Amino acid sequence: MASLHPIGPESWSLASARHLLNRAGFGVPHSLAVRLSEMAPEAAVDHLLGYENVPFAYPEPDFLIPALTQQERRAKRRGLGEEERRALQQEEQRKEREALRRLQAWWIQRMRVSPRPLEEKMALFWHGHFATSAQKVRASQHNYELLEVFRRNATGNFRTLVTHVGQSPCMLRYLDNDRSTKQKPNENWARELMELFTLGQGQYTEEDIKEAARAFTGWSSDGRSFQFRRQAHDSGAKTVFGRTGNFDGADMIDILFEQEALAPFICGKLWKFFASENPDPDVVAALASTFRESSFELKPVLRQIFLSEAFHAPEVVGSQIKSPAQFVVKLTHDLALDTVPPVAMVQATARLGQDLLHPPNVKGWDGNRAWINANTLLIRYNLPADLASAATRGHNQRMAGGGDAMMMAPAGADPELAPPAMTMTPAEKKAAEDPRAALREQIREKLKGLPREERQFKLKILRTGNPAQRRALLKELGLEAPAEYDPLSDMFEGMTFTTAGECIAQLAERLIGAPLAHDQRQTLLQALGVPDAGMPVTPENLPDQKRNELLHLMTSLAEYQLC
Repeated sequence: MASLHPIGPESWSLASARHLLNRAGFGVPHSLAVRLSEMAPEAAVDHLLGYENVPFAYPEPDFLIPALTQQERRAKRRGLGEEERRALQQEEQRKEREALRRLQAWWIQRMRVSPRPLEEKMALFWHGHFATSAQKVRASQHNYELLEVFRRNATGNFRTLVTHVGQSPCMLRYLDNDRSTKQKPNENWARELMELFTLGQGQYTEEDIKEAARAFTGWSSDGRSFQFRRQAHDSGAKTVFGRTGNFDGADMIDILFEQEALAPFICGKLWKFFASENPDPDVVAALASTFRESSFELKPVLRQIFLSEAFHAPEVVGSQIKSPAQFVVKLTHDLALDTVPPVAMVQATARLGQDLLHPPNVKGWDGNRAWINANTLLIRYNLPADLASAATRGHNQRMAGGGDAMMMAPAGADPELAPPAMTMTPAEKKAAEDPRAALREQIREKLKGLPREERQFKLKILRTGNPAQRRALLKELGLEAPAEYDPLSDMFEGMTFTTAGECIAQLAERLIGAPLAHDQRQTLLQALGVPDAGMPVTPENLPDQKRNELLHLMTSLAEYQLC
C-alpha cells in the first residue's frame, strides 16, 4: 500500500508535475508543468502552496448590484403604488440575473488566467463543500463575497473559514439562519454545519442539532452584512455533545472543533477531491493527525497530500474524471483557444452538469463518475469544435472593437454591457466580424459579368481547390484572402516533428500525458491519411483539416476525460 511518505527525487518527472498540476490546479499551462518538473518535488509543491507570493492583478467585478440594508430597501419603495413596486422588483431581479451571469463568466475566466491555480481550485472545492445556490440567493454582491471568503481562506485555517462562511449573508440567507430567533430557532444551518460541513452523518444527535440551533439564534444580516441580533439570541443554557453552558455561535463552532470526527471528515473530503474516491482509512487518519496538530491549518495537510507516494501512486494518476470546469478550462488551454468568450465557457460547464453558483443542492456536486452520462459524454466529444467556433467568434468580436467587454458580455446583453465606442466603419466592422462573408461578397462582384462556364469553373476552384490553387485564383482576381483567424493553429506552435508517429506521440504527451494504445495510434494515423507512423509529416505541411480531425479525435479519447 502506498503511504504518505514523501515522493523521492528519483520518482519525480514531467508526468509527476503534470499530475500535480491536474489535481492542484486545472492542468495548465504546459510550460508550468515543465518548470515544476525541473524543481525538486518539495519545491514544486511549495511553489503551488505559496501562491500568495505570485503577483496576480485580476480586475474586480464592476457589475455587481450593491446590496441594500432592509431600511434602504424599504425607503426605495416608499410612496410607490402596487404596480410600481412590482415593476421595480422585476427590474431589480433582471439586473441581478444579468450580474450573476457575468459573475459566472468573471470567475471561470479567472480560473483560466490565474497564475495561482491552487487558489482557484480550492475556491471551487469550497464552493461545492459549503454549497449555496444563486437560485435562492439572487444577490450578485453576496455570492461574490462568499467566493471571496473561499479565496481568502482557501488554504488557511479551517476554523476561521467555517466562522466566516457562517456569518456571510449568502449562507445566512441560503440556510435561513438570518430569520432564526429564540422564539423560533431554525435548524437548517446547525444541521448542515454538522452533517455536511464539519462532522459527517451519524456523528451527532437530533438533540445536538436543536441545541446548536439555539446557540446560533441572533446570527443574522441587515441585508448587507453580518449582524448579531442580541434580542433574537437565546441566552439560556444549552446541552450539546454532553456539555452544558450558555453557548453562542462562536462557542458552538469551538465545540465542533473538539469533536474527533471533524478532522477525518474534512481530510477524507480533501483526499477524495484531490486524489481518489476511496481513501485508505490509514491515510485519512494520518492526515487527520496532521490537521489537529496544526490547529486545523489546511496547508500542512495539502502539502502532505501533494508530496505523498499515495498521491502519486499509479492507481491514482489518471484515475479522476475531470470536472466540467476543469475539462473546459484545460481544453481551452490545450487547444490554445485564447479567445473563447468566458460566457461560452460558462455555458459549456453548465451543459456538462456544473452550473457555477448553482450547485444542485446543499450537498454540492457528487463529482467523479456522476459527471459522465450518455448526454454529457456526447457533449464532451463535441465541445472541442464548439469552443473552437466560439473562439473564432470571440476573435472576430475583438477585431470588431468588442474588446474584453464583449468577451464578458452574454449575447443579447443590455446596452449597459455593450462594447466601448468603435472607430471602424460599418463595412470594416462587418468584414472583421465575418471575413469569409466579406470575401464572398467581393468574389461575387469580381465574377459578375463573366461567361457562365468560366464563372462556375472559378467558383469550383474556390470551393474545392487546394489552398495553393485558391490563393492563385484570388490573386488573379485582384483579391487577397483575409488573414483568417484559426484558433487551433497555435496548438502546434513550438512543436517539431518530422513523421506522423512523432506528431501523434508529441500530442499524446501534451494532451493526455501517457502513450497511446496500438489501435488508438492506428486510428489517429488514419485521420492523418498516412499508412504508417514513419510517413513524413511536419507542422508546416500538415493540412488544416487533417490537423483539426487529429485534435478532435485526441480530445475525444476516453483518456482525455481523465486526469
